[in-house]
Amino acid sequence: MTERESLWYLINGLNNNEYDIKAFCSEFTRIFDLELDYDELKSEEYKEFYELCEMAGRFSDDKEELLIPNMYCNEKDIREKVTYIVNNLIHE
Repeated sequence: MTERESLWYLINGLNNNEYDIKAFCSEFTRIFDLELDYDELKSEEYKEFYELCEMAGRFSDDKEELLIPNMYCNEKDIREKVTYIVNNLIHE
């Protein structure tokens, strides 16, 4: 499985409630930031995956941290981004 396929696997898994949000965020950021050859992605995938990776890297479930404006992302925000990606990008 390529890294691109791994990212789609994680996205579909979270979308289908097969992954814990913390595990998803950890794996998605690890693969996107450290393992992926960005040339594997289509330009729209890169844009959306980059944004999702930024969000996943700033995930928090701590209520105090989430009060800080523009610093952390909650699970709802990440799931909404994943839903957008699944509904709007063509995965071949």
